[in-house]
Amino acid sequence: MVWNDFVISEDDAMLKPAQLYRDQLRTELINSWYKPENIYWEGWTGSEVPDIPDNNYNNHYFVSVDKNDNVIGYISYAVNWIPMSADRFGIISFQKGSIEFAKDVYETICNIFEVYHMNRIQWCCYADNPAIRGYRNFIKKHGGRECGYYRQVSRLMDGRFHDSVQFEILADEFKR
Repeated sequence: MVWNDFVISEDDAMLKPAQLYRDQLRTELINSWYKPENIYWEGWTGSEVPDIPDNNYNNHYFVSVDKNDNVIGYISYAVNWIPMSADRFGIISFQKGSIEFAKDVYETICNIFEVYHMNRIQWCCYADNPAIRGYRNFIKKHGGRECGYYRQVSRLMDGRFHDSVQFEILADEFKR
């Protein structure tokens, strides 16, 4: 199968356009709303199902699916074509600890540089989000850096203020 200018075998095709899975994605997102482990996903006291348009002009939306075509995660980011930057990442796994989903996140980042030829990516993570350890390990191994620390930027559904850490990777720093 040829998809976005690169070839994937049907057995390996785990990353799919989210537009093809709107109903499954909607169900998974709504089910995630009241789980305490997901408070870092939205970044405020409430949640909503994202409006996923029938285009990919300014945003890219993907789902990670398992071998049975069930949605196991969601990945989205905004595209700014002037500086060739991908930012405002949204990454949520509906099966915590899924290796398949982790591989799809990695594939997404590789595609940003190798298929879409972006110059940089950036994302933020709450400082007390357990996922931050994985992000720090990722930039240590694949390039990039922590480029900002912002104190008390959001009040989440736990009622507390949370600090945020910003990460970035430039194309010439990325190590596959």
